[in-house]
Amino acid sequence: MAYILSVCGYKDSGKTSLCKKLAEMLHEEFGLDVGYIKHCHDSVLSADDTDSGAIARLGIDALLWGTDGIRLETMGNSFSLQDIEKKFFPTKDVVIVEGAKSLLLPKIWVGQGPPSHDIKGIYAIYEGPDDLFPKLPHFRAGEERPLAEWILQRMGKIGERVLVYMGDKKVGLNEFVMDFIAGTVRGMLGSLKGIEDRGEEIAVIIKKQKKPRIS
Repeated sequence: MAYILSVCGYKDSGKTSLCKKLAEMLHEEFGLDVGYIKHCHDSVLSADDTDSGAIARLGIDALLWGTDGIRLETMGNSFSLQDIEKKFFPTKDVVIVEGAKSLLLPKIWVGQGPPSHDIKGIYAIYEGPDDLFPKLPHFRAGEERPLAEWILQRMGKIGERVLVYMGDKKVGLNEFVMDFIAGTVRGMLGSLKGIEDRGEEIAVIIKKQKKPRIS
């Protein structure tokens, strides 16, 4: 299950810029698999008179596949964050949600404006006044790396390095087992002729074993 946090604040406070910096740093420098959600109160599906919009409004998932990537459109107004994480980000280490002030999530509050009293879960301040929650850690522009490291401390680990599934069920692994599997697989592959381990991602699939027929 991903570690989910919110980056929230008022309009033009710098939320998007911070989300981008954190996502890039957590992915590029710390090797985490990162997801990003922008929570807004606007309509997001394509218009009714478009092919994808018309199909999505039938309750059918519509995927736009273009030269620069893909975009999935799913109709509904009762999604929970857990539904979204399970369907779209099942293997992510961390998911950054921009906005979502009303959701019960750990939050980084961005900007000078103080939050309203009904916003719960703020655990860090970015570019805020010194007297805003003075007991919480404060970070300034240029301190995105310390903030990313602080997030990693809250996570309690540096992401899952090994993923194992039995069928469609994810198997929970502790640090020792992850190290054992990764070391064994990389060691065996590295001993093969013509194989050089450059630290790249490795995928191993063990196909279903058929039971022998007994005559």
